[in-house]
Amino acid sequence: MFLTDSKAEIVISELTESNLNDAADQQDGSSAIAEAQLELAIACAERRELAAARQHAQMAAEQAPPDWPYLASLGVVLFQLSEFPLSYFVLTLAAHNGPLGVEALKVLAALARRAGDADKARHCITEMAQLQAIAEPSHPHPDRPTILRLRSVEKSYFGIKTNRETGLRRCGLKGGHFSSKNLLDRDRFNIYVATVVGDNLGRLETLPDVDVCVNGISCPDLDPVGLDNVEAFLARFPDVPVINPPHRVRRTTRAENARRLRILPHVILPQTELFRLTGPAPAIAAQIEAAGFGYPVIVRHRGTQTGKTVAKIDSGSALVAWLSAQPPGTEVYATAFIDCRWQDGYYHKSRVFFIDGELFPVASLASDSWQIHSGDRYRVMSSTPSTQADEKRILKDPAAYLGTKAIEALYAIRDTIALDFFGIDFTLDSKRNVIVFEANAAMRHNFDHAGNFPYTRPYLEKVSEAFAVMVEQRAIAKKSP
Repeated sequence: MFLTDSKAEIVISELTESNLNDAADQQDGSSAIAEAQLELAIACAERRELAAARQHAQMAAEQAPPDWPYLASLGVVLFQLSEFPLSYFVLTLAAHNGPLGVEALKVLAALARRAGDADKARHCITEMAQLQAIAEPSHPHPDRPTILRLRSVEKSYFGIKTNRETGLRRCGLKGGHFSSKNLLDRDRFNIYVATVVGDNLGRLETLPDVDVCVNGISCPDLDPVGLDNVEAFLARFPDVPVINPPHRVRRTTRAENARRLRILPHVILPQTELFRLTGPAPAIAAQIEAAGFGYPVIVRHRGTQTGKTVAKIDSGSALVAWLSAQPPGTEVYATAFIDCRWQDGYYHKSRVFFIDGELFPVASLASDSWQIHSGDRYRVMSSTPSTQADEKRILKDPAAYLGTKAIEALYAIRDTIALDFFGIDFTLDSKRNVIVFEANAAMRHNFDHAGNFPYTRPYLEKVSEAFAVMVEQRAIAKKSP
């Protein structure tokens, strides 16, 4: 009745606001009042009158009896309206009354994580995956290619996002996957989504009639178990083509890339080793130094792609202090630091995607810090025309900008990684060698900054189109005799 689709958009029944107000005023039973108030909340949210919607949803919660059958629906609506504590309470109550549906489980997982209850969040995610192992497309079209997108929730979680157009909250799966939002258009493909946890797909005897499988797991450092589960599942369907087969993704850990890529001509990938934090911090620091690392050294938690768990350590005492602050048992990568600042005074990081073997430039950032992120576009690049000019040059003609040596190095990396879709973050040294920061599929393709840096949009659109064409071609090849 009120539960929503996977994008968490509110849907209302066909009642007028006048009818609903009359019902809310005239009903004597608390259940009927709660239902009318919930309908009013949804009607107001549809008109983006969110303050009024919150008021009606709160009144519905006040009137709803503990065994009300629409508690789960109310909890989802409260979540969409940013009433997180009340939504958490209502959904927890609903869970005591009986099994929750898929959307309610997603919301409760996100709210439990927000509240610090990791066990409850994990239980909800597992239950959701068991309840709906494969989600079907809402409006399939017979003339479109049919895709099965595989995702694992072994190490992922549901975060809280905001619909920028409506202001409503929704759940989004985070951790260990590349985003398909700007790669797989639901108006171009019929998309099934398989959510894998443990052997929950093992009981499926047949796949939906799909043309291509897209393995969305992109970080083997974070979720090796998920890769194993997906690989075991796909082995049962050898005739279905797979974008990014798990066995190839598995070889793109930071340590494995360091071993494989640093031997390629004109490729520099700093020494990278994995350490488990068991024992006293001084002993672990000694192990890191004994492995050949000097200072500065970069340390980061295994399985992370952002800068939140990364630090540049300049001395042995600083390393001991950092290690002491990490949870016991944490796995940590140590990477030799290379000072690759250019003569213009900035650190540079470029990104290219390889899609079906073809190189696509997507960004080239500059920063006054060794740790470069997209926010540097605004902090540094927006007021530095020369850095934008550099980016325009690599986007327009990467071969001319990078030079033959670097282009050959990038294609050698492509041949070694051998994924259908992945990205490389890198810079050049003074001799035009390629210094690799990362090379994997765990890079988000997005248009977040295209509005402020419009010259990037055509190149981002090329990435989206190239990915779609690759999938379509694989689908056609499968259907061809």
